[in-house]
Amino acid sequence: MTSIRRYLVTLLIALLTLTSFLAALQSYRQSMSRAELLLDQDLILLAASLAPGFQTDVHATTELLVVQRWQHDTLQYKSDHAPSKRIAAPVGFSEQNFSGQRWRTYHRQSGPLSIIVAQPLKQRQELADEVVLAAIYPVVLSLPVQALLIWLVVTKGLWPLRRLTQQLSSKKADDLTAVQLPEVPQEMTQMLSTTNQLLQRLQDAFQREKRFASDVAHELRTPLSLLQVTLHNAQQQWVQQGVADPDGMMNALQHGVMRMSELIEQIMLLNRTNPEHFKAKLQSIDLTALCREVIAELYPKILQKQQQIALDAQDHVMLNADPFALRVLLVNLVGNACKYTPESGQIMVSLHPLANQITIEVEDSGPGISPHEYHRVFDRFYRVGGDRHQSGTPGSGLGLSIVKEIVSLHHGQLYLGQSIWSSGLKVTVELPV
Repeated sequence: MTSIRRYLVTLLIALLTLTSFLAALQSYRQSMSRAELLLDQDLILLAASLAPGFQTDVHATTELLVVQRWQHDTLQYKSDHAPSKRIAAPVGFSEQNFSGQRWRTYHRQSGPLSIIVAQPLKQRQELADEVVLAAIYPVVLSLPVQALLIWLVVTKGLWPLRRLTQQLSSKKADDLTAVQLPEVPQEMTQMLSTTNQLLQRLQDAFQREKRFASDVAHELRTPLSLLQVTLHNAQQQWVQQGVADPDGMMNALQHGVMRMSELIEQIMLLNRTNPEHFKAKLQSIDLTALCREVIAELYPKILQKQQQIALDAQDHVMLNADPFALRVLLVNLVGNACKYTPESGQIMVSLHPLANQITIEVEDSGPGISPHEYHRVFDRFYRVGGDRHQSGTPGSGLGLSIVKEIVSLHHGQLYLGQSIWSSGLKVTVELPV
């Protein structure tokens, strides 16, 4: 196929010409059949009227025509449906009333011989209508056939676009290879070339992003680890040498390095859990056991703040999910609850299995979030109050963004609300089973 336009125009013109010719041919045949019947009746009656002794047997076919032949005042011949009395009609064409209806008459006078022929006006009109309808019906009946043929032709002509759409829609998130079609029409050549160029640019951009993430992990993690060790050794030497630090410079420096390390880890996690990049390896996992592992992992921080944490869940709540992504989700939710809940606060983790989904709820007795900020806290690097968060706890503003990406990866839903305590936040995650 070299051109969709040429293909559609040529084939549609050919099909419309063919169907119109067939419809016209059928109309012609029907009209001729009706006209031949009428002309045959005229021939029969004409022959009968010219031969006084000739009798016809055309009772069923001569209702549309009556004939009288008079010689002076003597009726020599009349057709079956003609009246016995002379039709009072002037010479030539006229319209007369007899036999209970209106007639179109023709009177020819030749000396003593008088021939009168008449046709009912109503039947003449009906005959004309029949001829017209016989010509129109085939054309009207051919319209659905033409519509069906046009639909088939257009569908066939647009098939390359359908194949392109199918290939693009069937591509996975990480499949950015060029689209290949067996036959490319002229109209699609530029579009296909532009699409493949765009896919190539996207693939190059994703490769650069992956290399950047790898470079960040290599170039920043190692220096930060070395800096943390150096700061720890320096603090030990200060203590051994009795160097005073009244302004808390060393502690501030250690907190800053720790915050930078956490930020880098969160950025790396955000990149790995992006639905466009992350290949979910779904498998059946025990969600209750995973929650216990995460709580045990974070328990030293919880114990340090003398907080109370509880897990409300049945044994062996099974979920089909990615283990790594779900662990990151729980670590962020429970870690945020621990981070922003004050000392001696309360944290509750609940699992509610239903028929088609499992609901995870993490609640705390912290300061909570104002409802008008619910839609903002999922934005990357956004924190309520900025760095002057009312809890006084530093953070990166990426925790809930990562949670949102993981929930999207598993085709779930994420909600924020008021916890069961007088203050605090409840994060609800609904994941399909």
